[in-house]
Amino acid sequence: MQPSSLYGHAIEVYSEFREKASSAMRPAIPADTVIRRFFLERKYLGAKDRRFIADTYFGTIKNWRRLEELVRDSFEDCEVTADRTIAAFAIVLRGEPAENTREAFVKFHLPTDALARLADRDRETARLAELSIDERLGILHSFPAWLVTRMSEEYGSENVEAILTSLNGEAPTAIRANTLHTSREELYTEFQNVGLETTPSEIAPDALVLAKRVNVLGLPEFQRGAFEVQDEASQLVVPLAHIRKTAIKALDACAGAGGKTLHLSALMKNHGEIFATDLDTHKLEALKQRSRRSGAQNIRIVLPDQRERMLGPDKAAWFDLVLLDAPCTGTGTLRRNPGIKWLLTEQMLAELVEKQRMILEENAHFVKPGGTLLYATCSLLKEEGEAQMEWFTGQHQEFVVE
Repeated sequence: MQPSSLYGHAIEVYSEFREKASSAMRPAIPADTVIRRFFLERKYLGAKDRRFIADTYFGTIKNWRRLEELVRDSFEDCEVTADRTIAAFAIVLRGEPAENTREAFVKFHLPTDALARLADRDRETARLAELSIDERLGILHSFPAWLVTRMSEEYGSENVEAILTSLNGEAPTAIRANTLHTSREELYTEFQNVGLETTPSEIAPDALVLAKRVNVLGLPEFQRGAFEVQDEASQLVVPLAHIRKTAIKALDACAGAGGKTLHLSALMKNHGEIFATDLDTHKLEALKQRSRRSGAQNIRIVLPDQRERMLGPDKAAWFDLVLLDAPCTGTGTLRRNPGIKWLLTEQMLAELVEKQRMILEENAHFVKPGGTLLYATCSLLKEEGEAQMEWFTGQHQEFVVE
């Protein structure tokens, strides 16, 4: 496919995401969902074309703020459009010469002088130098200014740029060997035998990190339940419960599609009993399917309309472990979900903090004396982590932070 056609497709899917992200009339849709639907409707695209379009699409979303500022500065009418933003990505981040970009975007009639200004790094450096450090970093790395300020306050101004750079990087694909079926070592050898390169994780004992992108869901090892797709950090959560005996009773109160539920089942060696519930029925249906594939037999799924009956007063102080993988800003997942940072506001953060406190309050009574309440978020903000634990233990003297 010609560059003009490839960039045309990237502009089309980026326009769709931008419309959904900015519309007040519809809920926000994750960036990966938008492009997945886009590709499903265009089955004629080959793997190489899809990779180019996806890289352009996600690269533009990750650098949205910087690219739009460049467009405003480079075009005389200061108008930001999808084609101009994608052209800025091609020149600034992909390193395409301005002349090549003009040819690839010929049908959009982009002015030659504007493309030359996009390519002028000294011009951008001089413009950014006039701004405060938080504003400069926010534009250069494409983060909302308030989020840069918050991270700078929490982690120190000397560390914040490294954090922002990391969050704009590409997330590796990690899988968790399902120890109900196999071990990480056995799975590693099995992959080696079929030419699939992986590296054992240095931080998660059952994790393998893939060397390159592949359709892992199509692998026969996945179909027979030998592994689950799960990020390394996510795999660190359940082991924090320090499960020393397997015949325990556990509650996963924010189970979602059940990644951590299945990990818990594996660590419990299919013994004991796990109650898994969530407000989203569709996610619990996905967990039901995943449980069958994984061979997990100790999971009891509690649908929203069953909660009152199955998790009633008789379950107070009944569980050895209560896992709360609470809804959060997702700031720790921006490598995988870059669109989040453009949907997140300080008001949303405040609302999520209140929701997390409500979830903690609603589920604390399920923990038996001597039991564990395991609270987790995928957030970098201390308001959703350390500060919540400080607040909670202030309200509940019977709990102490381990």
